[in-house]
Amino acid sequence: MATAVDRVPPQSLEAEMGVLGSMLLDRDAIAAVVELLRPEDFYREAHRLVYSAIVDLFERGEPVDLITVTDRLRDLGRLEEAGGAAYVASLLNAVPTAANAEYYARIVVQKAMLRALIRVGTQIAHLGCEGEEDVEVLVDRAERLVFEIANRRMQQDFQPLRDLIRDTMERLDTHYERGMITGVPTGFTDLDELTGGLQRGDLVIVAARPSMGKCLKYDSLVVDPRTGLLRTIEEVVRDRQGAVLTLDGGHFREAHPSAFVDDGTKPTFRVRTALGREVEVTATHPFLTPEGWKPLAALRPGHFVAVPARLPVFGTLDLPAAEVRMIAYLSAGRLPAQPEVSRDFLDAASACAAVRAARVPALAGAVRPWRGVDPADASAVVAEFLQDYPSLAEPADRRQLPEAVFQLNRPKLCLLLRCLLACVAAVEGDPEGWSRGTQEAFGIRAELPSPAMARQVQHLLLRLGVVAAWDRGGTLEVRGEAAVELLRTCGVLGWDRLRQWARYAPQPLLSEPDFVWDPIVSVEYTGEHPVYDLTIPGTHNFVANDVCVHNTTFCLNIAQHAAVEHRTPVAIFSIETSAEQLVQRMLCAQAQVDGQRLRRGYLSEADWRRLTRAMGALVDAPIFIDDSSNLSVVEMRAKARKLKAEHGLGLIVVDYIQLIQSYRRTENRTQELSEIARGIKSLAKELEVPILAVSQLSRAAEQGGSKIPMLSHLRESGELEQVADLVLFLYREDYYDPERARREGKENVALVRVAKHRNGPTDDLELFFHKETSRFANLDRRHGTA
Repeated sequence: MATAVDRVPPQSLEAEMGVLGSMLLDRDAIAAVVELLRPEDFYREAHRLVYSAIVDLFERGEPVDLITVTDRLRDLGRLEEAGGAAYVASLLNAVPTAANAEYYARIVVQKAMLRALIRVGTQIAHLGCEGEEDVEVLVDRAERLVFEIANRRMQQDFQPLRDLIRDTMERLDTHYERGMITGVPTGFTDLDELTGGLQRGDLVIVAARPSMGKCLKYDSLVVDPRTGLLRTIEEVVRDRQGAVLTLDGGHFREAHPSAFVDDGTKPTFRVRTALGREVEVTATHPFLTPEGWKPLAALRPGHFVAVPARLPVFGTLDLPAAEVRMIAYLSAGRLPAQPEVSRDFLDAASACAAVRAARVPALAGAVRPWRGVDPADASAVVAEFLQDYPSLAEPADRRQLPEAVFQLNRPKLCLLLRCLLACVAAVEGDPEGWSRGTQEAFGIRAELPSPAMARQVQHLLLRLGVVAAWDRGGTLEVRGEAAVELLRTCGVLGWDRLRQWARYAPQPLLSEPDFVWDPIVSVEYTGEHPVYDLTIPGTHNFVANDVCVHNTTFCLNIAQHAAVEHRTPVAIFSIETSAEQLVQRMLCAQAQVDGQRLRRGYLSEADWRRLTRAMGALVDAPIFIDDSSNLSVVEMRAKARKLKAEHGLGLIVVDYIQLIQSYRRTENRTQELSEIARGIKSLAKELEVPILAVSQLSRAAEQGGSKIPMLSHLRESGELEQVADLVLFLYREDYYDPERARREGKENVALVRVAKHRNGPTDDLELFFHKETSRFANLDRRHGTA
């Protein structure tokens, strides 16, 4: 049996001779064959020379026959290498007719691809045996080699100028026939006039500030839904890890930030609501309102914002019941006159003393039943307990709950609140009269030792779905249905009759969302402070200080226009936003329906009709979405190659470039991003499609007078600017200065700054931006509308 080395590579000399004979017989056969074959596809060198001579004469417009081809080979000094005049003449006798020229050519191509596959297989085997590079890099190189075979585009070291000039002239001719737009149309007239559309092989950077400047003061508290702990946003950003709560579809769920940003020192404002919720933010920080997300600068006292009505977060800490009760009583710092509460305190203290004695055998003989002990012994036991919880030993006006409280599981949290409220709470109004509708006021009023503790208890009640109002002092008020929920959920020690009543009180029939609308009562400037930012994929919001706060519409509009209007296949790599969220945005933009109404289900009949038409337009649009997280350039390239092979590809959108992962460790972030940017540019050239990559701006864009971004404001600007063919910046005056935008008639105007254009001019363009439908459009300059 012959070994692999002894085998003859795949070839068909008869098909090669048939192709060349057909080309010598019929000039029309040449036109059909040159689109399929290249000289290197022929196995025999003599056939390559003859084919090259035929194509050379054909491109010059000269006659192609036995005599002219032989003369051409003789002029080049290659006739003998081609087998001589006799061999060339024998090719004419290889076929009786030129009718099958294209069929013969396809056989030659198939054999050439098989030989290429063998050659690539050998190269891949060598790559695997050497193993000198990262596995991801080797896999990518191997995949690229195979992909090039499938696409009949084997790379060359150099290309002759005459071939490049011919291709360029063909492209110019196509441009002339198509008119002004020579690339992928963006749908924006001014931008298309300036750029001619997005050109194949180009990397286009679209940059804007993340949520255009949202930031929170360093000490804003964020709850960890896995542990129940409260951490400052400064700690979360510093550790670059952790989970938060995000509002999604009216309910809160766990989410993980994809970016942690230290935003420096900036002016901050304290926003306070009627329920006593407080958060300190920058002027551009968005809040969720009934009309959608709006920056603080656009809000005034009296405007409603969303605040959580329930935060279903509980820890796993299961402290002994006696210890939890002692924490509650010592937090309150006082006992009511009710004998039941006093007895419970004594039982808890006695149990704690016994536990401590069991832990320290030397104390066992000194422990006596708590009832009847003298005050000195009682003080000693309490003092020992306070050593474990020093925050409870603080003066009353500075006392706070221990950190362990926020890690308690649900039953122990209910126990703590049950005992704590027994010491500090009182009923106001007649609950039975309220339930019958004969009395308007009914509630529970709690007087906590300190404002800080009151704020902590307000937060803990939210975990049980109880909304309490805080007066900034030590007072909490729970009114109406919230008071009933409190009594029903955990009750208050000594209030057994009320809890029994609450169990049979009327309850809402329908499930309510996890937030309520709470009016702003004040906005105060608090000076300049360190501020921080979190990026939450998909929902772009999180809960801080028990307030809902917010965090690629332009690129999505371009992709949608290209796919729907021009049937251009578009691939969207959405690393930050889920596929479902993207589809909702596209539906809103296509149907021109308010996004907030769509998400909340408040749609009219007209809205439904527009959505149905939009769905019909989008369902057949060649748009392909990949919302994988932790995506690397290597994975992106593999998916894009596969998509182009299966469906074709005209445009790629990446959202966004700072979230792409490096496939190997680098010395610093700048070097890492440089490799990522070069990889994306290489992908654009390889697939011959434009890539639209979203990027963030650095925080420097908001410092100084003008907020309009420049090239130096690009994050890692040197790397991105160097590799990009086109850089676009987005800016909205009404986001930073609503009053000025209103005066100048630019409330819905977005500036698109073309800051870099490798193959053309730069300019500032204006577009209409419709916030409710997340849609950019051409601006009617006469009326300032779309």
